[in-house]
Amino acid sequence: MNIWLLHPFAGGPGLGRHWRPFWLAEAWGKMGHRVLVVSSGFHHLHRQPRSPGPLRINDVDFWFLDTPRYGKGSLGRLWNNLSFGPVLRSGSAAIAKQVGVPDVVIASSPHLFFVSAAHRVARRFGAKFWVEVRDLWPESIVALGMTPAWHPLMTLLGWKERFAYRTADRVVCLLAGAEAHMRARGLPAGRFTWIPNGVSEGEIQRAREIESLSHSLIDRINLMKNEGRRLVLYAGGMGPPNAMEVILDAAAALRRTNPEIYFVLIGSGTSRAELKQRAAGLANVEFQDEVDRSIVHGMLNASDCAVVSFHKNALYHHGISPNKLFDYCLFAPRSVIACEDKALVGLEDLVTARCEPNDPAALATSLVTALDSPERPRSDRIAVAQHYSYSALAARYLDSDKGPRLKCDLGDTSLPMKFVSNQ
Repeated sequence: MNIWLLHPFAGGPGLGRHWRPFWLAEAWGKMGHRVLVVSSGFHHLHRQPRSPGPLRINDVDFWFLDTPRYGKGSLGRLWNNLSFGPVLRSGSAAIAKQVGVPDVVIASSPHLFFVSAAHRVARRFGAKFWVEVRDLWPESIVALGMTPAWHPLMTLLGWKERFAYRTADRVVCLLAGAEAHMRARGLPAGRFTWIPNGVSEGEIQRAREIESLSHSLIDRINLMKNEGRRLVLYAGGMGPPNAMEVILDAAAALRRTNPEIYFVLIGSGTSRAELKQRAAGLANVEFQDEVDRSIVHGMLNASDCAVVSFHKNALYHHGISPNKLFDYCLFAPRSVIACEDKALVGLEDLVTARCEPNDPAALATSLVTALDSPERPRSDRIAVAQHYSYSALAARYLDSDKGPRLKCDLGDTSLPMKFVSNQ
């Protein structure tokens, strides 16, 4: 099968965040399918801009579209997002000439502006049209207070959302409880599939060998543990949705009652400077800049416990699927999450303990309880993580691929792709 996976911010080795498209494509390739990840040649998560056209990255085929560059302003970013769909439509014939017409076109949604263009491309080639939903747009933006509901852009996104649900042959969602929301907005019965985030086979193998990893930050954690400290690690984004002020307030409480518990917070985000200011004077908290994923994994393994916190918000009743939760399960000996019970439905086996959100005292108590409990054996954590391996998730993804496909003739589509490896 020929699969086109469209993701404007697709990441991977040397690209940046959002590795899910890369890992799915890698898994499907090993299953014998031909896969192309189509992404923007420039966006704010790229480590460096990519030239338009094909590129092979670690055996995964990418095609980068010539989208506008932008600086820190939101208007430039919006223009880049809006441009992805038209550039995709105009370039789809040339892409098909090199890689063949798709059997399935998957529109994965860090944003929804390109969904109608992706639908037209799929119909042009007689391909099935699937939509992958990571966050519920525009509800997520409104519920998190990022944009008011009356904003015209939210109206546009609401129309795009309903269009996606009505026209998709299949909607794959990372949130276990989102089907009712989608059905209320036009999704026909029987077209919803829940497939959360997960871990790659390479990461599972890394977990078996993690003790051999060496880095100065890992050495620092081990040194502090040898001095009698208990290390709690947070690794991820530092923006308003991450509820890190609750973690800091829990750390402030534990400084008085359990001074041996020490917090290391790794990452970046719009709230980082404010959070550092809030933590000023807390001798049991330190911030570290973003580092490579493998180093984070080694730090998780060396720590005593990992922590993540969510705000109390009806948005999370649809479910959650943060990448860090899967990393925590695989690499950290314990993990504590602050969230409502509805948010964690389907993912309960990933964590050691859960407490209520927006409650620093409850989080502090849960952390002490977790640290006083035995470590979760690595073999048990690996066994759980294997249920969420991208090879397993990729197979589940295609289980719903049924029904005939319309044929489309573009002439000779057997031309080989001219890829350049960046290895």
